[in-house]
Amino acid sequence: MYKRPDEWESFYIEMTIRAKTYIQINYWNITEEELSLWLSNFESEEEKFLSAVLIYRLIYRNEQPRLSMYHHIIEILLPSILEQKSIYTITSLDQFHHDIKHTFHNIPFRFATIEGVDGRASKSGHEILRSFVRKGSIHHNLETSISNVKNLDRNHVKAIVLFDDIMGTGEQFDTYLQNFQAELNDFTLIYCPLTAHIDAINHIKQKYPHVSVSPVEILDNKYAFFNKDFMPKIAEHINMDDFQEFYYKFMKAKTKLKQNLLGKGDQSLLYIFDVSSPNNSLPILTYEDENWHKLFPR
Repeated sequence: MYKRPDEWESFYIEMTIRAKTYIQINYWNITEEELSLWLSNFESEEEKFLSAVLIYRLIYRNEQPRLSMYHHIIEILLPSILEQKSIYTITSLDQFHHDIKHTFHNIPFRFATIEGVDGRASKSGHEILRSFVRKGSIHHNLETSISNVKNLDRNHVKAIVLFDDIMGTGEQFDTYLQNFQAELNDFTLIYCPLTAHIDAINHIKQKYPHVSVSPVEILDNKYAFFNKDFMPKIAEHINMDDFQEFYYKFMKAKTKLKQNLLGKGDQSLLYIFDVSSPNNSLPILTYEDENWHKLFPR
């Protein structure tokens, strides 16, 4: 078993206060009762210290940062890619933003989200795309779906811009491309997840060199929970192998989980969106059964 620091209790109190503050200022979209129930899963001093470090390491993206990240795609990343691919000549960014808001006849690309994989759409991506349309940031005729792609005029529409929340291992996007290869074959594909793991980026670029992958935020192995790089100072003397082994035993004793204890691809991220939780994050945040209270929705 790992040895918890002597000052664990003050750190635990500090982190619980931080979490409650996030809830009170509406940064975390959960209730204080949900936080209290999740904290009640942790009983021993070692378990409580684990919960405190989880809170410390958590990366949370609510609606405002999600919107900001998508605006970054529209305003910065996308215009550059379109010009590099000779898909659309942009005389000025102001004109480009005006065009995608108010017209569609002369726009040679369409926006879509990842769907038809694991029976679900990318919840965050879909909500933001619909929000952009409702608010007039994108003309409604620029939005499409995989079922409508076959009806697009290939002589006019040259590219599909795919929105997504996160690309963790790249498996879902890989499956998406395989499932809809016939529908997408004639288009330049521009894939813009909000966040992507470097392993997934490398996988997709190697397997599908014709796909432009351009995330706003890139994660690497330093973001793994049991990597010491981003641990709090109080945990600097903890052996991470022991800490991980403690986590394994704790989860196996407290939950019914038998696999993916580190999340999909063993990436062990602590990354949460307010509308969904990536499956490559630790399940300790989102798992739920009759004996275990979740912190965030899956």
